[in-house]
Amino acid sequence: MPFHKKKKEQKVPTNKKKFKLDKEAKKRIDAEFDDRYLSEYSNYDMELSEDNEEQAQGKIRKKHYLRKFVTVTVVLCILVMIGNLTVLLATGKLLFNEPKKRDYPIRGPIITEEMGKISWKKFAQQNIQMAYIRATKSAAYEDENFDVNWEDSAETSLPTGALHIFDPNIDGKEQAEHFINVVGSIDGRLLPAVEVKLDGFYKIIPVDYDEVTQKLVDYITVIKKHYGVSPIICCNSRTYEKIICNPNLFSRDSSENFKGCPIWYESLYSKPDENIDWNFWSYTNRVKFSYYESNDYLTMTVFKGSKEDFQKYFA
Repeated sequence: MPFHKKKKEQKVPTNKKKFKLDKEAKKRIDAEFDDRYLSEYSNYDMELSEDNEEQAQGKIRKKHYLRKFVTVTVVLCILVMIGNLTVLLATGKLLFNEPKKRDYPIRGPIITEEMGKISWKKFAQQNIQMAYIRATKSAAYEDENFDVNWEDSAETSLPTGALHIFDPNIDGKEQAEHFINVVGSIDGRLLPAVEVKLDGFYKIIPVDYDEVTQKLVDYITVIKKHYGVSPIICCNSRTYEKIICNPNLFSRDSSENFKGCPIWYESLYSKPDENIDWNFWSYTNRVKFSYYESNDYLTMTVFKGSKEDFQKYFA
């Protein structure tokens, strides 16, 4: 039987030992390449030297401090900007609205007892061309400084008018009679004005707009009969939409109820919309002047029109 000798299988040498570079080789590689790319190779043992570890930790710390510094700086800048903005708004040096003088040459404040004593001769010489003095509120209240302000303002060349604060809960005729008794003659003065604002608790309780409108119509009727002129209606957006121009009130066309009455519109944060037909515009309540006792902020109003147009608003 023939004897067949088995052919000896040739073994392929395998390198089970993981390739490892000495420190000198790794330093040279580190000098040429970024260690992050070398980590992709499975036969390269990443063993950073102590120097490299310290350098890496140092970079991390620097990035952390830099990020923290930038964050703190940005926050401080924002706080400073907010602080400056708050101060400018609080002092009246920066306004949401700032009508240009060339567009609205006639402007002036509302005068109330909260201002205290007013040096009218000096007060009238400031950059104002009119002023409205609060006279009455509801059917019994009278501004305690109205008489002296009414008399002293008459000794200046500043055009002034009287203002009534309308009370939606009180009969309109009673309120008009109260205003007439307190103010008296308005010869040579600006047209009388009535402020109708459904704000405060009227924002949360139901309002009978028909009833309020009827009271306001009654007020205006008495004023027209006594003085022979239509009063100016001071209103905010709610009063304008719900009463002045509401087609769903007891009159088919609500505008007929107030025909001939100029509109004094309050909009403290933007110019009145183009669809609003206004004659006067209260644009801010953060203005200060000199020569009055309290130094409080005042509400400022502009007239839409020229000096010649303004002459039509005298009684």
